[in-house]
Amino acid sequence: MDFTLELFLKIFSIFICLALHVCGLQEFSQRPQDLSVIRGQTAVIMCAVENRVGKIQWAKGQFMLGFERNIPGFDGRYSVIGDDRTEYNLQITNTELRDDDDFECQVQPAENNPPLKAKAHLTILVPPNTPEIVNHTNGSTVEVLYTKPTLQLTCRSAMGRPAANIKWFRNDEEITENVVYSVTPVDNDKRENAQSILTITPKYPDDNNVRFTCQAYNNALINGPLRTSITLSVQFPPGEPVITGYQMDEAVAVNDTVAMTCKSTGGNPLAQIAWFKDNTQVDFSYKSGVDYAYNELIIVAQKSDNDAEYRCEAWNIVNAQTPFTSSRKLAVHFPPTKATITGTREAKAGEMLTLTCTTSNSNPAAVVTWIPQGVGGSDIRSRTEPSPDGGYVTISEIDITLSSTQTNAIYTCSATNNQIGVTVADTAHVGVLYPPSPPQITGYTEGEAIKAGEVLKMRCTALRGNPPATLQWKKGNDTLTDVTDLTAGNIPSLELAVLVKPDDNHAIYRCLASNRATETPLEALKQITVHFPPKFVNITSQPAEARSGHQLELTCVSGSSNPPAVITWIHNNQQLQGTSLGHTDAQYWGKASKNVLDFIPTSADHDTPYGCRATNLAIQESVHDAVTLNVRFKPEFRNKNASVVIIAGESRVINFTAIANPSHCTYQLKREGVIINAGDIESLTLDEGVLTISAIAKEDKGQFAIVAMNTEGMAAFDFSIDVQYPAEITEGAAVEGAAGDAATLRCVVSGHPMVLGMVTWKRDDFDMTRVLPSYENGVGLLVIETLEKTDSGAFTCIADNGVGTPAEQEIELTVKFTPEIDKSPEFHKAASHTGKTGRLICRAQGSPSVTFQWQKDGVNIQADATKYEIEEKVTDNIHYENILLVKDVQKADYGMYGCIVTNERGDDRLSIFFENTTKPDAPYDLEFVNATHNSVTLRWKLAFNGGLQEAYRVRFKVVDTQGFTYVDVQPENAKIFTVKGLSLGTEYELNVMAHNQLGNSDYAATPVIAKTSNLKPKSDIQSEADEGEDMPVIIILVVCVVGILLLALNIALILFFVRRRKKRMENGSDTTSHSNTIELYGPTKETHLYPATASDEARSYGTNDRYNEDDYSDDYKSYELQRVAAKSRPVSIGNCICLGGQSSSTSSTSCHDNCCFDLGDEDLKRVFLPPPEYGGVTYSHNKLDSPTFEHRHPLHTDVKGMYGGSDTDSCRKSPWQYEADAYKPSGGRGKGTFDSEYPDTYREQGGSYEPNGRAGGAFHSRPKSVTELSERSSRPSSRGTGHKTPPPPPVRSSSKGAVENSVPPLPARNYDATDAMPRYVPPPGSSYNNVNVIQNPSYDGPSARTPTPQNQPTDPTDDMRGYLV
Repeated sequence: MDFTLELFLKIFSIFICLALHVCGLQEFSQRPQDLSVIRGQTAVIMCAVENRVGKIQWAKGQFMLGFERNIPGFDGRYSVIGDDRTEYNLQITNTELRDDDDFECQVQPAENNPPLKAKAHLTILVPPNTPEIVNHTNGSTVEVLYTKPTLQLTCRSAMGRPAANIKWFRNDEEITENVVYSVTPVDNDKRENAQSILTITPKYPDDNNVRFTCQAYNNALINGPLRTSITLSVQFPPGEPVITGYQMDEAVAVNDTVAMTCKSTGGNPLAQIAWFKDNTQVDFSYKSGVDYAYNELIIVAQKSDNDAEYRCEAWNIVNAQTPFTSSRKLAVHFPPTKATITGTREAKAGEMLTLTCTTSNSNPAAVVTWIPQGVGGSDIRSRTEPSPDGGYVTISEIDITLSSTQTNAIYTCSATNNQIGVTVADTAHVGVLYPPSPPQITGYTEGEAIKAGEVLKMRCTALRGNPPATLQWKKGNDTLTDVTDLTAGNIPSLELAVLVKPDDNHAIYRCLASNRATETPLEALKQITVHFPPKFVNITSQPAEARSGHQLELTCVSGSSNPPAVITWIHNNQQLQGTSLGHTDAQYWGKASKNVLDFIPTSADHDTPYGCRATNLAIQESVHDAVTLNVRFKPEFRNKNASVVIIAGESRVINFTAIANPSHCTYQLKREGVIINAGDIESLTLDEGVLTISAIAKEDKGQFAIVAMNTEGMAAFDFSIDVQYPAEITEGAAVEGAAGDAATLRCVVSGHPMVLGMVTWKRDDFDMTRVLPSYENGVGLLVIETLEKTDSGAFTCIADNGVGTPAEQEIELTVKFTPEIDKSPEFHKAASHTGKTGRLICRAQGSPSVTFQWQKDGVNIQADATKYEIEEKVTDNIHYENILLVKDVQKADYGMYGCIVTNERGDDRLSIFFENTTKPDAPYDLEFVNATHNSVTLRWKLAFNGGLQEAYRVRFKVVDTQGFTYVDVQPENAKIFTVKGLSLGTEYELNVMAHNQLGNSDYAATPVIAKTSNLKPKSDIQSEADEGEDMPVIIILVVCVVGILLLALNIALILFFVRRRKKRMENGSDTTSHSNTIELYGPTKETHLYPATASDEARSYGTNDRYNEDDYSDDYKSYELQRVAAKSRPVSIGNCICLGGQSSSTSSTSCHDNCCFDLGDEDLKRVFLPPPEYGGVTYSHNKLDSPTFEHRHPLHTDVKGMYGGSDTDSCRKSPWQYEADAYKPSGGRGKGTFDSEYPDTYREQGGSYEPNGRAGGAFHSRPKSVTELSERSSRPSSRGTGHKTPPPPPVRSSSKGAVENSVPPLPARNYDATDAMPRYVPPPGSSYNNVNVIQNPSYDGPSARTPTPQNQPTDPTDDMRGYLV
């Protein structure tokens, strides 16, 4: 309260002050002051005004910022803060360099108050960049020679505001001398660049390793100045190298270790040291200390090190061009390694020879001594020479004269290094020379012929001689080097291997023997004879150009051959005889053969080869060549088709090019002898023998000829062109007729060729078995003997002669009949709310087309756009729907309407009562569809819905109980529904009603009484078993062990029977016993009801096509109505049931003596076969009776014999006829069947049927393998793949006699957990009854079948056949 009063008084005083002008003039209470801030910080420029009357704003330079406290622009960084009345402080956040400017606080004049202005400058401080020393990075080392007079260091720090202040430091001491500082502005920027140059004079060692630092600072650096540094390295040469470890003139021996160290002190950087041997670098692995560097060289003294100079060089970057050096020269003592004697060591008696002894290098030089063994030397001379490898070489010579009495002498040269005491020596043997004996050649006898290509070996040997003779082979004057040395001891021998060639014929091979005692070589020779074939044949012709029918001469000349070759001619793999012209001398001392072939060529010889073969018979080798003849001949037509068949309008290119030489021909086309020029027949064009047919017309057919001509003559070829054209329909008129009459549709066709069966008919929605088609002379007829009203529609006439596309034409058939309106209950009423649109539906059929007329109260209704509208639908040629829409229904619109349908045959009428919406009518025609062990399926027809959407409700209860259970049908408009959750084997009463929003209808007039199945599916049985107590482990183990033992026993039995049967087959037995494998896998003689032929008929199906309403059912059962007459029920006689309503008076008849069966026989309860009408499911039990295929398998069984021949067995005859088995092999024997030579026979022997010659319980058949027996059940079916089959029932075994097993076992099947086992029920009309079989009350078909002919055996199981679902 106090604050409010204070505020009111303050405001009141301000108004009084302003009104009386007693508050004073507006003035600054605080003027803006210059301000400096660092970029990025917040700047606040103060401005306060007392007694302000005028508006206030800030100006930046010349730019006005406006009167708002939140200043627009500038990225929202500018604003005015402080007391709204007196303070107008400008705040700039996140300052930028562009904010560096003059800012003025301005107050506008008002109410006699002058304007106010106050200016301040805002300075934005910017830190400079990190300083950098030009061309040097921070922390780097700057190297400079000690000889350089000055060094300048430039430090720059850029982009600072204000410019950075730069200082220099030498090892942290500021440098003030020799420093030049400068500042330069940055273009278009308020920042500045600073630079400082330091000049120094490098001195060693004072300035070496000294750090120079550049420091930059301005007021924007909050954390202190920025620095960058370099280190100065003053480069100075190293000291002179000093060698230690080896002294000059110190002698070492070979392999002694010599160590020398070279050291250099000082220098920046420290010296690099390398060793050199005679100017070749040998070591550069130096090491460094604090102020010195050294390199230690360790070598093992070798002879090459004697007098070698080892030099040490020391340098750094300063004296790299003139390094400092120091050297040592080594003295190495070493002995000679060998002494070598050279000179002539053989001579004739009386001749003088000189031996020279030369030592290897030695230091000091070796002393040479000669030691003779035999004749002494007359003169010895020695000298010493320096060696290029170090040391000295000693050379000593001795002169020796041999006498005629000497054979050899031995001289030894000894060389000794007296300083070391090592001696080496060499020995020389000197001998007297004498010649060998003449050489001898073995391995070939002159005159013997050698085949060219073979290898000839000759051996030359020379005896005696000192030294042994040197042998040499020559061919003519050419020396042969490809020889083999076979010398043995002092006997030289040389073998020559020659690959004989034609040029070796008459060649002379010589062997020369010589040594140093012979002046001319000694010689032996052989002349060679060689057989060789000719290398080529040359064929020439006269004349050069061959012509058909003119003489031609071919001459063949062979190459050189020894002996002369024989010439033969070859043509088309046949040998021709020519005329020999003798032989002439040829190369390699051989002979050339000549042969001439004269003949008259034909055109067939053109481009065919004629070969000439020259054969040397002595060596059976030949050479072959051939010439391909170019025979000139006139044109010939070869392999041309004389008949051209073509379809009209087609185009084709036919090559009629003739064969000719010269190949260029001119062609003419003729038609019946007349030349056809270009354009005469537009569809035919002849170009270079190629006939082009373009869109040929029917009239272009005929006889033609092609004429070809070249320079050799002319030829003609005759051919025909047959033009075919597709079938055409020339006539086909619509046909009309009345229902019940006959009609004939006529279709007239043409075409070429005209073929049989040229006209066919089709219509997709029509049973074509009702028509009688015929065709004759181009006219096709289709006769319908009795027309039905649904026959109206278009029949398609198809004309096809195999040429082109078949022609089709629809021929309309109209069956006239009086209109008929659909008068189902739902169409007698219509309803609608007032204000809505009512729909009155009238459906009719009629032909020809019908017209609708609507009436109300007998007055015709005309459709208009306001009240009435009519919708018309035509579903096909005869079905129509007409809907009258009554718009905006009023009470006056309710009443009786009439629909009149009219055509030329008459009319029909329907009265429709139109009223307000009401509850629906009750459904009608309620019927039973299907049942399972826990469900029943119902179906009904929809009644009038009361004009509203309707739904349905089903009620049910157990018969003879009280209270119904109700189930709503989903979807709501369904006409079929399955009631689930029912009890097993229970009879129910079920009914249905309709309801809409206005109420419920009555229930259907007649309820359905239905019973669920007595048997549960395997899945339910299994699930119940799973819910029981867990079986003890010991029982499980015992069962497993017993099962394994039984499995092993079965395997052993199978192997035993297989081996026994194999053994019997090996022994050739032609009979088999059913006590072996066939007993395991086939029917026994007591239960055999199938044909003995093990054909494909014994196979089973494993697939299942369900009944067409399986969407609502697991399996199909038919139920028996209670109204079925008692006479059709079975009569019990003891423990058996007799069919046909036998009275109790027949009780004396035993069950097996009449058509009666034991109630305990499980096979008869469970196993039934489908009747012939069961076409909805493709099922075949062992392929005996598949309804999909219209055949029946004959079950040849003698009923009379089977049941003891009683005459009362007539009740057992099958109500069905059986046709021949369509799948039984008609002849021969298929895979898996018995031999065809054992035909089926039917005769009474012991009361059983004998198939395939069976008598006495045995099969008289060929032996069969296990594979054939097993194939009957394992191989796939031969039936069509388009039909599925339902699962067969499980096999029920029985140990009873022949009667109990008369029902054939059905193939087993593994059922899934959700599958229900198939059930079999008797066919309609059957009198057989069983507790597990319920007849279908909805079946209204025939109750009997045509009796079985007497000559066909009946099937005792026919009465048990039923539907499989």
